[in-house]
Amino acid sequence: MNSLFDILLKKPLPDEWLHGLLFTSFTLHMVFVLLAIGTVVLSVYYFIDSQWGGKTEELRLDKRILKTFMAHKSLAIVLGIAPLLLIQVAFTVPFFTAVNLLAPFWILIVILLVIAFLSFDTLGHKINVHPYLHTILGIIALVSLLAVPAIFVAVLVTAENPDKWITIITHGYKLNGSLAHLWLFRYLHVLGAALVFGAAFHYFFSTKDETEKRSLLKWIVGGILLQIILGIILYTSLLGKPDFITNVFLFIGVIGTALLLWVIYLGMDKKSTLNMGTVLPLLMLILVPMLLTRQFIQDKNFVPFEKQLQANTQAYQKVMQPYNREALNKYQSDINIVYDNGGTIYLKSCAFCHGEKADGNGSEAKNLAILPEDISAIRTTRRYLHKILAGGVTGSAMPYFTVFDRYKLDSLINYLDKKYHVLSLPEPLPVKISDAALQQSRKIYDETCSQCHGIDGRGSTLSKGFQPPPPDFTVYNLSPERAFDVITNGYPGTVMFPFSNLPEDVRWGLVKIINNKRTQ
Repeated sequence: MNSLFDILLKKPLPDEWLHGLLFTSFTLHMVFVLLAIGTVVLSVYYFIDSQWGGKTEELRLDKRILKTFMAHKSLAIVLGIAPLLLIQVAFTVPFFTAVNLLAPFWILIVILLVIAFLSFDTLGHKINVHPYLHTILGIIALVSLLAVPAIFVAVLVTAENPDKWITIITHGYKLNGSLAHLWLFRYLHVLGAALVFGAAFHYFFSTKDETEKRSLLKWIVGGILLQIILGIILYTSLLGKPDFITNVFLFIGVIGTALLLWVIYLGMDKKSTLNMGTVLPLLMLILVPMLLTRQFIQDKNFVPFEKQLQANTQAYQKVMQPYNREALNKYQSDINIVYDNGGTIYLKSCAFCHGEKADGNGSEAKNLAILPEDISAIRTTRRYLHKILAGGVTGSAMPYFTVFDRYKLDSLINYLDKKYHVLSLPEPLPVKISDAALQQSRKIYDETCSQCHGIDGRGSTLSKGFQPPPPDFTVYNLSPERAFDVITNGYPGTVMFPFSNLPEDVRWGLVKIINNKRTQ
């Protein structure tokens, strides 16, 4: 990254407040994300099981599970707005860089959510659909929804590893190597947590008998075991050694997991149901320390990067400090300018393209696809020039200047005419042309030039679609030298191509024919 141009905006709150609010809002959001994901996984599984298990409508666990999806996904989305906004403020550069590096996937989130939500809402209603089609619909919805956290995890992994950004770019904006493995294990870790939370929720709120409860207990235990395995892999794959506080929170999460497994074991051994007053605190004892562990590991990458950005900002300010006063003085002088005369209007609104000498060589001319015209060579009428100034030239960088009233535009035209004679008729040709050359020029104009410019010089039917259109030769001409140059070398950026292959006297003859079409 450029060490001088990482400019950070002022944050609305101290970093400690932002980090605290971000963690709190993200925790609340994560609870309902896990419930929503767990709900859809379980509902699809039990739907498939019910189709081939011969269960009646009353015994279908999938229908009862899916009824809660609307509430879970709605709360997950609403509560997700806060952490999304806060991370943009707290970690602006790494977050937006990661989003841009994975932009196609980030934009895809909207489409995936629409497909998933519409599909699951369809499954949640009592619609008579063929079992196979219904199963396919459920699988499509499940895959679409599971892809969303995969994208979010990829963005977070990218944001947390700024040293890998160049590598991501060189590999076609994809995660490779250690980043890909880290993304996969973290994503699976989220799915494991979703199974635990989803199964625990529906254990208490969706089951009707002991058989259904025992079935969901298997999902809880399976999710916990998956969490343990993936947690060990993630811990051993950390690039840096976790500090003491990180290990403390990690240890608390491990203790909470062990206690939950012990409570489940005791409940199964005694063939009694679990107590929500015990399970819920244990689930939060697992989730909060695990998220805090992730937060501290994340800050270990984010905080030094943010400090470097602050240092870059200070360095940039020191570099720019000598120019600040000069820039402010220039700005102050510009806003005090009164655009009440043609000379000032030209200097401040026209010269940067057309040049201070009106020769088309302004400071910005080289950046334009169609070069600005040499105003000093224009020979036209007041009405036609006023039309150009007020309406601009379509297809070119020449804008319309309706910001100025007619009197100011007349002042500008008067200035240009006084200095460059723009309202005069074209000057006589600087060379003499033989009758034979002039006759050949007329033939070339009638056969070639008229296809665009028209026989009378007002433009042909073909030229109506040109951008920019050719000028009207009856009211607009150029000085003989400038017209000869355009005929010889063409006008870059337009359809006017060069005719340098014609004899010189024939080209001068074309200049004479064009300028003789002037009627006003």
